[in-house]
Amino acid sequence: MKKLLENERSDEIKKNLFLVSSLSILITLVLMITRIEEKAVFTIGFIIEAAFVFIVLRFYARAMRNRNYAFWGLSLILGVYLLMNLLQYTFIQYDSVVIYLSVLSSVFLIMNAYLLSSPLYFPRIQWWEYDFRYRGDIKAQIIFDDSKHDIRISDVRRGCISFFSFDQIRLDEEVELEIPFEEKVFLVKGKLKTAREDVLGRPVRYGLKLKLSNDDAKKEYTKLQKIWNVQNKAKIRRKFRDYEESNKV
Repeated sequence: MKKLLENERSDEIKKNLFLVSSLSILITLVLMITRIEEKAVFTIGFIIEAAFVFIVLRFYARAMRNRNYAFWGLSLILGVYLLMNLLQYTFIQYDSVVIYLSVLSSVFLIMNAYLLSSPLYFPRIQWWEYDFRYRGDIKAQIIFDDSKHDIRISDVRRGCISFFSFDQIRLDEEVELEIPFEEKVFLVKGKLKTAREDVLGRPVRYGLKLKLSNDDAKKEYTKLQKIWNVQNKAKIRRKFRDYEESNKV
């Protein structure tokens, strides 16, 4: 899987790097203080735990940089580790410093997960759904360089849109999307922030940050998001209805 392409100088990258660096320092402090509290520094147990924590943190940072889906599994592991320390030093061996550091680490972990849950980085894509009739995506057209190209939108959330296209589009390119739905055509504008080509020969997945600078644009986006959510629910209901009808005796 190729690394997600994005502007390395963007504010989002800087925030992620700050959160990961702070999280690594805080978790290391939790590890050291808990072992000092138990007077078990430089024992076999300490070496095993330290190696586990450092390996997880290293792969966590790498998965974050590459925008790899392993990031979520590693986030869960770190969350469980912090929760175990929080419970132990709240109800068994009370230590206000460990509690404070564990809570602060958990806040940074959640903040980083929230930032990366954007469609720019990790869109909600129904990989398991092979039948395109039930997939949560819609046809649309992208306008750039005075020409229109067909695309498929796969996620609409948090002022961003993720879509697939066979065309090569430059990052930071300002584009327009025409999204037809029934008798209405939604027109939204934005700037391309991310791009990933997971498999050669398959469409490239792009992340678009929408420009919602005025009330009209915000209203248009709100309507589009509502229609998007309604359509996804309708496809799920239709899938189960078709399944039930096909299995009737």
